[in-house]
Amino acid sequence: MPQTARPRGNIGMRPLKWTVEAISREFKLAANTVRKIMHQGGAEPDQTGCFSTETVCACLFGSLHHERLRKERELVRKYSLANEVTEGNLLNKDALMAGFSQLADALKSVIMSSSQMTRTEKEDFLANLASWPRIVDSVKRAQTRHRPRSNGETEDGESESPKSLVKT
Repeated sequence: MPQTARPRGNIGMRPLKWTVEAISREFKLAANTVRKIMHQGGAEPDQTGCFSTETVCACLFGSLHHERLRKERELVRKYSLANEVTEGNLLNKDALMAGFSQLADALKSVIMSSSQMTRTEKEDFLANLASWPRIVDSVKRAQTRHRPRSNGETEDGESESPKSLVKT
């Protein structure tokens, strides 16, 4: 089999170096635009005022490696937030404030109903005050994506049926 000669190019063994004017001609950009892009990319010319091919490509087209890393970090962040919501570790502020508003209204009605609190009123007041953890739990359950089990219980064993949150 005859051996074919390797084609010879105009590139020698030394790496290519690019001046701003050469980059401008090759990529059909204004020299000032090239300077701006190279500056924004954080590229510094060597002592001869030239840039390496790798630096030019990274500044003009972006670094695919860095973009992949950024994408992966964003995906990890997205999935971790989705998991936090699914597990009920993040609470919806509006829903939580609505629950606390219900609690405040119940407390206000008990206190405003009498000028002097009797024992029964104090018990009602304390019962309403003690109900805030159930309100937070109900918001947490409403926010999770876990489906109730066939017997009506969630994975943590609590009933999914609506409970009376505030005693009025």
